[in-house]
Amino acid sequence: MMYDSLIIGAGLSGLTSALLLARSGRRVLVLEQHAQPAPVARGFFRDGLYFDSGFHYAGGLGPKGAFRPLFRHLGLEQKLELYPFAAQGFDRLRIAATGETCSMPVGFENIKAKLGDQFPAVRGQINQYIDEIADNWSRFPYLDLDSDLTGFSLESVQGCSLSDRLQAFADYPLLQSQLSMHSLLYGFLPEAASATLNSLVAGSYYHSVHGIVGGGRALVEALLELLAEAGVQLRCGAEVATLLATSAGVTGLTLLSGEEIFAQEVIATQNPTLLPGMLPKGLLRPVYQKRLEQLRQTPSAYIVYAKSRQSLEFLRGSNLFVQPKAGIFSYAATQSLDERPFYLTAAGPKSDGGIMGLVGIVPAGYAEVSAWASAEKRRSAGYRTHKQKVGARLLKRFADSCPELAELELLELATPLTLHDYSLAPQGAIYGVGHFLGQYNPYPLTRIPGLFLSGQAIAAPGFLGAVAAGYLTSGSILGHESLRGEIRACR
Repeated sequence: MMYDSLIIGAGLSGLTSALLLARSGRRVLVLEQHAQPAPVARGFFRDGLYFDSGFHYAGGLGPKGAFRPLFRHLGLEQKLELYPFAAQGFDRLRIAATGETCSMPVGFENIKAKLGDQFPAVRGQINQYIDEIADNWSRFPYLDLDSDLTGFSLESVQGCSLSDRLQAFADYPLLQSQLSMHSLLYGFLPEAASATLNSLVAGSYYHSVHGIVGGGRALVEALLELLAEAGVQLRCGAEVATLLATSAGVTGLTLLSGEEIFAQEVIATQNPTLLPGMLPKGLLRPVYQKRLEQLRQTPSAYIVYAKSRQSLEFLRGSNLFVQPKAGIFSYAATQSLDERPFYLTAAGPKSDGGIMGLVGIVPAGYAEVSAWASAEKRRSAGYRTHKQKVGARLLKRFADSCPELAELELLELATPLTLHDYSLAPQGAIYGVGHFLGQYNPYPLTRIPGLFLSGQAIAAPGFLGAVAAGYLTSGSILGHESLRGEIRACR
């Protein structure tokens, strides 16, 4: 069968693209190498507890939120139940050295009031900084439906770094901590991130913060229902080996099994550094190929999944960032585990409503586990011992910094090798290709006719970034103004 569109990867970006293209009348096939679609976002169960592995909360979905029209346009508003995070402290910061804990409220005006009261000497500068974020966080294609898409650029490769912007508050390290903690959610240091990117990520949460009842699994299942209604075909366990293409354009792809599938267009959502190895040699311009191959990746992480003996109510509707000492967030894989910041969030509640599960994310480097890497993905006893030691050490670290935690039991530990196995991102990059200052990430449209790119590397990290990338890619095929016109009707 000849398809109109083949989509490589059934992550959130691929599923979004598939839905939009199918609704335009295209015959769409999505190919996923894993046994289930969206393996990172869908979460998993351990010991009767549900753990989100790739989705924790979403910003910008509140009334007049810029993300809400896209959510509604996709059909997710009718399929999913949202719940708001704690208005007085959706995210909290704790300084481990002192135990001091600060809460970040929801809403730009509330944040200005809270931080202004906490740091009255720089109230005016705080107001100016938060106003900048309020004005700029949604100035992004498909969030700002009136923006000019000609020569689209995130501007995240230019301008001032977040670290430089926060030098205005150099005399207030605790304030710098609060304004830089969300850098953990896009995976690289404030010195390498633009203030523009931080405005997009942090600003969406400052505007409004929601979780999804059922977490990432409910999100994925809702998308799969919508895809079935639109007639999209989905094949799992289908790993793509090569793309069939000439200078005249793509004609399809070949699976690892040898099967050839033909189509007029292919949308690749995997890490773009993998693309040159999937195309015939010489097809990409040398400059573009080098650019793809040298894209910088975000660091990796250890992700702890643990069970508590008592309900973790202090994490209901509120996450906790822990930093060793106050100041602009900083970390390195060469640091001891005890010196790195970390992020704690609740796992899904039990059937009785009590929160008994904990997810902890700690930055890590691939070199910490690279000795156990193998093409067959077989892990030795030494690797399992390493996981047990790291897991136990991190649980102790969490408990030492957070006396609210009851005795914890380690159920699972994801390492950079785990992240690599699921995403194929080089060195297990937790957010794939980063939007670093000075790095020009690829656009959806390539110079090979019929070949398009999507995914977090194209737009931005997280749920919002993945969905926005799906819209950017689909708009490049269907026409941006036509697609944005549909979304305007959903405002």
